[in-house]
Amino acid sequence: MAIEAHECNVPGCKGFVVFENADFDFKDMQVDEIAGFYAFDRPSCSECGKEFYVVPHYIVIDILDKASGDYEELNSACITAFDRRRRELKSIGI
Repeated sequence: MAIEAHECNVPGCKGFVVFENADFDFKDMQVDEIAGFYAFDRPSCSECGKEFYVVPHYIVIDILDKASGDYEELNSACITAFDRRRRELKSIGI
């Protein structure tokens, strides 16, 4: 199992986009029905719930403008940062 965590890019959100990448099959990639391009997964932010796409380049992107193809790459984060944030939220009852 290989788990990745990326920082959410929603202003003011301190959440993480976390997903398992161990089973991604590059030989049998599927076109996402909603996005219309290859995507392994559609994980959501752990706090704000915004959905993102995991695309074959092993980056997590936010589609800024579907028509032009503009996107923003999320910053990669260490899984320990995600765990630390989860414990922080749990300690305050969230």
